[in-house]
Amino acid sequence: MQIRKVLVAGLMLVHAWALAQTADAPPLSRDEARAQRVKGKALKDEAEARYEADKAACQSKVIAIGCMSSAKERHSEAVRQAGLMEREGRKAEREIHRQEVEAKAAKRAAEAPANEAKQKADVERYREKEAQRAAERELSRAEEAKKLETRRSKAAAERAAQQQKLAARSQEDAKRAEKAPGNASKKAERERQHAERVKKIDERARQYADLLKRREAEAAAKQAAMAAAAAK
Repeated sequence: MQIRKVLVAGLMLVHAWALAQTADAPPLSRDEARAQRVKGKALKDEAEARYEADKAACQSKVIAIGCMSSAKERHSEAVRQAGLMEREGRKAEREIHRQEVEAKAAKRAAEAPANEAKQKADVERYREKEAQRAAERELSRAEEAKKLETRRSKAAAERAAQQQKLAARSQEDAKRAEKAPGNASKKAERERQHAERVKKIDERARQYADLLKRREAEAAAKQAAMAAAAAK
């Protein structure tokens, strides 16, 4: 009896659903379509169970021909209606999926120009930043080279001035020696002192030249490191 009540209620639901489909009803949502498909399958299972129960009931009767015929008709109609509901539910789910896929494709197509423009703008900004960094590196290298050249020029000028002073002192010593030929020991002492001063000056000049070489090497290494970093 319970199965019969459930089956009758299911058939009424199927009938009402079929009437609704003929009217101008709004499309089903995904959840509604899924519920419809599941309900159709459940009604089909209930129809099978009811048919088995009807067959068993008919076999217990003396004249079961009409009973079996009615049971088959009820079974066929219930299965047809349930199958229709299940198929329509699947169809609605497929349609919803198709519409979602098309909507996503349309959205991607609509957003493509803006995304492409954004990518181009990002690339252009990156190129501008890289060009600015390259210009800054080049300016830094030029400034370092200018500073190095200034130090070289200053060192050369200092060496020239020192040599000039030494030459002037030598001339003065020579003049004094000519005026006092008898003062040989003093002259020798002066020459010795002069030689020592020349030696010290040469040593300082050598040390300064070595310092400049080290600085040049350090500047070259720094520039090479900056170039390697820029290449990465």
